[in-house]
Amino acid sequence: MKVFWKVALADVIIIFVSFMLFSALIPGDKRHKIWEKYISSFSKFVIYIFAVTIAVNVITALIVYALRYQRYLNIIAPSVQSIVIGFIASCVPRRGVEHDKDKNR
Repeated sequence: MKVFWKVALADVIIIFVSFMLFSALIPGDKRHKIWEKYISSFSKFVIYIFAVTIAVNVITALIVYALRYQRYLNIIAPSVQSIVIGFIASCVPRRGVEHDKDKNR
């Protein structure tokens, strides 16, 4: 049971670090365009996340099996998915539509 909590904490840290990294590396307007193009429609979002999750898990499994670390697959795969979650979280718009209107007043 202790291993579960360690892995869960590591995943939360990976999500936070990847969020900060993607927020720092990708300018806000580019992240907002990514959000509008791919994530703003919930139905497209679900389909894209499903496809990306399958692709990331298959690629991770192939690499883990090639390196013969099969026993760690349940630790490595969620960690890689945490990076995807951090990217998606960084793309969420942080300012509302009214933000620019208030700035001009």
